[in-house]
Amino acid sequence: MSNEPVTSGTHDAVAALPQSGGARAMLKSAILSLSLLLCSVSVTMAVVSSLKQDFPNASTMELQSFVNVPVIGGIIATLIGGAFASKIGKKNLCLLGTLLCFAGGFLPMFVPSLAFKIVLRVICGFGVGLIQPLSASLIVDCFKGREADTMMGIQSAMVGLGATIFSSAIAGIMTIDWHYFYFVYFFALLVFFFVLAFVPNSVNEIGRVHKSAQADSATKAKRTKMPLGAYFGMVLQIVFATGYGFYTVNLSLAAEETGVITAVQAATVMTVVSISSFIGGFLFGFAKRFVGMFIGIIAIAMEAAGLFLWANTASLGAWYAAAVLFGVGFCWFMPYVNFLVNEHTDPTISAQATSYAFFGNSVGSFLPTYAFAALGALTGLTSTWKSLNEAGIMMLICIVMVLVFNAFDKKKPAAVEASAEAAE
Repeated sequence: MSNEPVTSGTHDAVAALPQSGGARAMLKSAILSLSLLLCSVSVTMAVVSSLKQDFPNASTMELQSFVNVPVIGGIIATLIGGAFASKIGKKNLCLLGTLLCFAGGFLPMFVPSLAFKIVLRVICGFGVGLIQPLSASLIVDCFKGREADTMMGIQSAMVGLGATIFSSAIAGIMTIDWHYFYFVYFFALLVFFFVLAFVPNSVNEIGRVHKSAQADSATKAKRTKMPLGAYFGMVLQIVFATGYGFYTVNLSLAAEETGVITAVQAATVMTVVSISSFIGGFLFGFAKRFVGMFIGIIAIAMEAAGLFLWANTASLGAWYAAAVLFGVGFCWFMPYVNFLVNEHTDPTISAQATSYAFFGNSVGSFLPTYAFAALGALTGLTSTWKSLNEAGIMMLICIVMVLVFNAFDKKKPAAVEASAEAAE
């Protein structure tokens, strides 16, 4: 990321952040806490079957809309939130996002209409969408060198930890009365107060564009244009997330198709993926120290290896090995993309650049079911087990995309290299 100051406010704001001690640790923890909310909409899929008790006449599609439609609010927010960050302040936008997540998640408990519940949950999804790019862009704004590498890896791990916290809390509440699962969104309120207390107000000035600055033609000339890497990262995420989604929608069915691995064992394999992803996130910074941005290709290759192993073996041991590769590959790929899209940005556009990556991931996450059906129609391959080979091929395509992009992306800003060397 370019360190050329866009405004004096940005430089002063970064300099004003705590540089060591407990205050620095709490700043890191507060920024990382945002990632705990990123799966707070999707994990509520567990209550869809319970909704049918209160809405017996609702169609399956209407019930699924309780989870699917709010995600659309998040997709919209990822596109517009990044642009707003430089205008209203990044801390302010974090606080707004967490409040909307809480309000849109908790208030549906008090409305009797399924449609109205879904409308309120769109607000929750919108709030999460505001948080998503900031959960990563604040790391590249506030930290440099090894510290940023370590933070970005932990950020990836925190997403999985948040999903575990929400899903476990929902499961616990549902053993009493599923109608009260909405209380899990008080966790978003805790994150709100954590950010309010431990993220300095000076963060609002990082990359902030004031009206007086906007009117200054010289300042306009200094502002960084959106780099090609931001758009490439979005396209890369679409292809990657589509391939990754084959694992989500097909692995359980693929296990039963083997005739050897049961659905229960497949669920265990998925748990191994989650655990590996969580642990792997803490290793990202260490690995990147040795291989640099080549870690992206390594991560995608691990994803491909995991998918090909699943598609061509029927040994539970091999499936566990594939799960480890797949989990670590995923938690290394996500921070890699966040660094990729910010490689040539400054704080005025870092949130918007990061939002493109999350937008691509959201779009790609919608496509696997349709891609599986379309490829089946074209190739005649309808096996959920062997379809994982197709997902592996998508990962190979991603590797080719990265190699081609690296070959043509000759822009290596001196400021970035100098900053990295100084940080080391």
